[in-house]
Amino acid sequence: MPRGHALIIEDSSTARILLSRLLERADISTKGVATAEQAFPLLQQEHFDLIFLDHLLPGMNGFQALERLKQQPETRDIPVFMYTSQNAERYLQEARALGAAGVIRKQVDRDQLMRTLDIILSNVPDQEQSEAIRLAVEEGGHHGLEATEQNSRGMTGRLSTLEIAYEELEEEIRELRAAFTECQLQQVQKLDQQQRQMRWLGGLSIAGLVALVWLVTWQGGVLDEYIARTDEQFSLLHSIVGGVIELIGR
Repeated sequence: MPRGHALIIEDSSTARILLSRLLERADISTKGVATAEQAFPLLQQEHFDLIFLDHLLPGMNGFQALERLKQQPETRDIPVFMYTSQNAERYLQEARALGAAGVIRKQVDRDQLMRTLDIILSNVPDQEQSEAIRLAVEEGGHHGLEATEQNSRGMTGRLSTLEIAYEELEEEIRELRAAFTECQLQQVQKLDQQQRQMRWLGGLSIAGLVALVWLVTWQGGVLDEYIARTDEQFSLLHSIVGGVIELIGR
């Protein structure tokens, strides 16, 4: 059974898939939607332990959606992480001011994400949990790290993203190969079926032709026999007529 259930609100299908893969590795099930408008009805139907929310969305943007999430009693206690490429301090402050638990960059630092998820899914009291989340996110490298370490974390995030993308591509290739193999098998089966049908039709045609030849031959024999009988009757009639004429002549 998964440790938690996450909702990903992201209009990029690729970004949704990448984050979903990372969360699945952390034993967290996911569901994704492309807009905030699609998310709110879903939140009424299902329970989610956390939400990942893109900043730039079609229709209602991420901050507007975050503000609404924190206003609604049924969703205000769900930790919301802004999932974005933004890294400006002003953006981070605004996200936190609106109630975001933190900001996860799209070039995900896997270690940072796992630490944050472990904190959220633990039984730590809310106040301590909020502080722990803040520290875990800040350790991800926004402004408190030296340039070298920050670059290293950025590179790690890029490598994690590439690794997930590669695995996704590899899985798609496997699915394509399986689909191609299935298609080939269906084509072979279809061709074999057509060949059987052609053989059956060919055999039926030959049988029909043989029957037709036999019928014509049989009818020809019957006709010859009928003609022979007619000739015999005609000869007999001719003899009778000749005999009658001979008797009259006497």
